Amino acid sequence: MTLLRSEREAALNDLHVSLKQSADHFRDATEFLQDDTASALCRTLAVERDELADDVAATIRADGELPSAPDPDRETGEQLLNRLQGLFSADQTREILQQRCEAERELLAFLRGDELAPLRDKDEALLQRCCRSVESAIDRLKGG
Repeated sequence: MTLLRSEREAALNDLHVSLKQSADHFRDATEFLQDDTASALCRTLAVERDELADDVAATIRADGELPSAPDPDRETGEQLLNRLQGLFSADQTREILQQRCEAERELLAFLRGDELAPLRDKDEALLQRCCRSVESAIDRLKGG
């Protein structure tokens, strides 16, 4: 493992952390939601996102590096804030699903943004799989 990462290695790690955060937030929503259908959807999306994160981690490991992990303190704070917003909403399920949908839109913008440009050549197929997964999640969260 090297101490200095290439742009590609840094981008892969940023992608891995973002996917793990997404999975963790879906899992947290699963535990918070009272609606069985919405909870099942979030559980499914968490599993799908974990699978993508595992594929990115495998790519990182194939290069002889170790994948980074999300900051647990930051995640806990974000999840607490999401829960509080849900608690004060007239429709908790709708609020939580809208939060997750907005987070997915932000993740999609990140996937399409310049920060992951170093992945556009060698890892384009992986990046496109991530984009399709996030687009699908957005559709399912909107009920489409």
